[in-house]
Amino acid sequence: MTISRRDAKQMVGKGWSKILDRLYDLKPRNVYVTQVKEKFGGLRFYIGSADEEFYTAIDAAEKESYQTCEICGEIGKLRKDLGWMLTLCDKHYQRRNDPHSG
Repeated sequence: MTISRRDAKQMVGKGWSKILDRLYDLKPRNVYVTQVKEKFGGLRFYIGSADEEFYTAIDAAEKESYQTCEICGEIGKLRKDLGWMLTLCDKHYQRRNDPHSG
């Protein structure tokens, strides 16, 4: 069984939706997606097996996630000082860091 595009988008922040859309658009029909998650601040996209071209696309998408805010999709960077690692834009980073923000 494979993870659908819709389900994959619910497994990570909305900010990475466009990255996931590109991967699903490139995914060959016979390739099964086994897991989608955030780990150490970046996207992880696991599959059964595929040709080298799709593995290259996955690698590029995972690298792109480290420059894309997981919450909103704007330019972000890996933040390591929140108690865990997240890739966030400046605005969402400040909201996480400010105890007075709602």
